[in-house]
Amino acid sequence: MARVIERDITSTVAEFDASLRAAAAGRIEGRASHYRIGWDDVMLEIDVVPGPERRIALLRLPTLRVTYRFVGGSEAAQRALLARLDRAMHRGGG
Repeated sequence: MARVIERDITSTVAEFDASLRAAAAGRIEGRASHYRIGWDDVMLEIDVVPGPERRIALLRLPTLRVTYRFVGGSEAAQRALLARLDRAMHRGGG
């Protein structure tokens, strides 16, 4: 059975794409709305859909609904891959 994780993130599709490609260089297939990443025995499919804009006073923030679907590998290996991607894609903030 596939393990599925859904997240709402603040990002544009282009920013997410660039960050993901840097995080999984040489291991990624697909483009802007659907990706596949093979890492050791883990296969991960990622779907990205633009979400509603968030507004804080005059600040407007784009959002994405990101679905991570693990279709292979142990749960420990899946967690390790997701942690690796999260660390590599983390953006600073104040």
